[in-house]
Amino acid sequence: MTRATKNVKQDRPKSKPARPPSAEAEDVALPAETQDPQRFSRTGWLAGILRERILNGTYKPGERIREVQLRTEFGFSNGPIREALQAIVADGLAERAPWHGVRIKTLSEQELLELFQVRLALLEYAAELAARNHSPAQAESVKAIKRDMDAAFDRLDGTGGHPSFNGRLSQWLLTAAGNKALHEVWDKTMQQTLIYVNASFVRAHSRKSRALIYDLIDAIGAGDVAAARAAARTLTSQTILDLGLKGTV
Repeated sequence: MTRATKNVKQDRPKSKPARPPSAEAEDVALPAETQDPQRFSRTGWLAGILRERILNGTYKPGERIREVQLRTEFGFSNGPIREALQAIVADGLAERAPWHGVRIKTLSEQELLELFQVRLALLEYAAELAARNHSPAQAESVKAIKRDMDAAFDRLDGTGGHPSFNGRLSQWLLTAAGNKALHEVWDKTMQQTLIYVNASFVRAHSRKSRALIYDLIDAIGAGDVAAARAAARTLTSQTILDLGLKGTV
C-alpha cells in the first residue's frame, strides 16, 4: 500500500450514517450526520456536524472540543479537523483560547441580551419585508412551513429534546423577504443565538413559542406588516423570558 493510498483511507469516516427513510417525504434538509460525506469536502462535512452539535446542545457553552476525540470518531487526519474547527470559530460559535484549544463560545447575560437585540432587529425587518411581498404563492407556502414546524414541535413534545428545525423557518422567512443583502448578514447572528433559542424551547416545552411562531407565520402569510413585526417582537421577548434573562429587548 502506498503512503498516498493509506492517507486517503485514514481521512474517510469510519462509518457512513444512514439516510433517514422519511427525509424525502418530509422535504426537510438533512442534518450533516445523515449525509454521505463523500459528496462533500471532509472539512465542510465535519464543520456541518460540529455546528449541529453546538446548536442542539450536544456541546455546551464553555465545553472544549478535543481534536483527538474527533480523530477517533471520524478517522480524519489533523488537517480537515483543524480546518473544520476554524470554520465554527469563524461562525462565532466557538473561540480559540491559548493553550486550551477550541471551546464553545460562552456569553455573559449582557452580551446575550445585546445579541438578541440585533436578532430582533433582523427578525422584525425580515418579517416586514416578507409580509410586504405577500402573494398567493407565499400564502400556499405557509401551509408547508407549518407542517414542518408541527413535526418538529411534536418531536420535541415527545422526547423533550432538540426541535430539529434544520433551518427551515429561517430559509422560508428569508426567501419570503427576498433581500439578498439581509441573507448575507443573517446567518452569523442567528447561528449564535440559536444555541439559546433552542434551549428556551426545551426549557419551556415549546408551548408558548409554538403558538408565537405560528402567529408570525400567519401574519406574514396574510401580508399584515404591523402584525408580523409585532409577532417577531413578542416571540423574541418570550424567548428571553424562557431563558430566565433579566432585561428586555
